[in-house]
Amino acid sequence: MSTAELAAPRQAILAQPSASAIGYSRSSTPANAITALCPDCRNVRPNLVHDFGSGELMCADCNSVVGKRLIDSRSTQPRAGSMSPSDRDAGDLARNTAGTHAMLARAMRSRTQSRLAAQKCERHERNLAKAYSEIDSACVTMDLPRGVAQTASGLFKRVELENLHRGKSIDAVIATCIFLACRQQSVPRTFKEICSLTRVPRKGIGRTFKHLKEKLGTEAGPMSSDDLMARFCANLSLLSTAQECAIRLNQMAKQRDTLAGKSPVSAAGACIYMASHLVGQPRDTKVISQVAGVSEVTLKNSYKLLFADRFHLITEQVLGEDPMASMEALPFP
Repeated sequence: MSTAELAAPRQAILAQPSASAIGYSRSSTPANAITALCPDCRNVRPNLVHDFGSGELMCADCNSVVGKRLIDSRSTQPRAGSMSPSDRDAGDLARNTAGTHAMLARAMRSRTQSRLAAQKCERHERNLAKAYSEIDSACVTMDLPRGVAQTASGLFKRVELENLHRGKSIDAVIATCIFLACRQQSVPRTFKEICSLTRVPRKGIGRTFKHLKEKLGTEAGPMSSDDLMARFCANLSLLSTAQECAIRLNQMAKQRDTLAGKSPVSAAGACIYMASHLVGQPRDTKVISQVAGVSEVTLKNSYKLLFADRFHLITEQVLGEDPMASMEALPFP
């Protein structure tokens, strides 16, 4: 064979497409079919074998590698004809059992989650219904505006839904929400008033108040004695002259720090006690202590401080234009 005849098959082989794109067969092929040949032995009837383990196409005659990186397109599932009936039954049973277990697990998990969600929703609704009823009743008893009840209900709903009352009793949370709502609506009430109404210990309300104030981020500034003057004077049936005198006296005492360290309740009670005597509408310490919610001893101690500083506190501005106002009417502590 001449050199030209040997070169022709080599050129034909190099022009052929890759082995992965051609089907291989040992049977005779039509004249126009594309057939891969081994470049070494150049057998017209190539004996090519797929090695699916290494992904190579090899020549069985000379063991030359004709193609590489072939993809095994055979199915990984065994044919039904190659399996015995017992093997097929066992495989079907395993697959069916595994699917059944997975379905049962999902169903049980979904049912458990639904039950827990229903219990949680039921608990929320039960707590909200109880809180709304008690808040409305307490606000009516204390003669508070409707806005206080609405604000307190909104605060409790937020506490309940965000689960901010963990470790706190529901009664203490309800009392604290009323206390905060009174502050926000500018009708403050003392801890003692809330305690006497809700029958929750003062310590319980105090701890819950600090906890919820931080969690809710509400603006509830410190209560001042001026906030209590109008209500205390109204409960004592004092005229406006006594109330105005008490307010001016309290402002003067703040400027001079006469009652520094005293609670707003005791300061308000002491100023009302002094003002009621100044304008000729005297009220007894026992009555004022009951209205203010402080003991007589506390009230008298605060009044002693006012009486000791009376010459600096009681000015013409404090007395106002009331002709009956006189410092001589003040009782000696």
